[in-house]
Amino acid sequence: MTLHIVNQSPYAGSALSDCLNALHPGDAVVLIEDGVYAVNDPRLSASADNSFCLGADAIARGVTVPESIETIDEARWVALCAEHNPIVSWFR
Repeated sequence: MTLHIVNQSPYAGSALSDCLNALHPGDAVVLIEDGVYAVNDPRLSASADNSFCLGADAIARGVTVPESIETIDEARWVALCAEHNPIVSWFR
């Protein structure tokens, strides 16, 4: 199972689209930094089985995270990194 990390806004580049095109069943997506602006993107909820959002980044940007996406802290993010292999960062 791959952990996909998206740190770019879906309005500023293709990172989210590229990530969603590469997803396989059982993969997880973590939205961080400006990637948290994608929490309400319907493509994310339709494509990803496991979606997470770094809570501190959502708070810093005034983003409300829907219940369909799990808000996590840094410790949970580290745990996800330890649970998944490989890890792919999407930043384009």
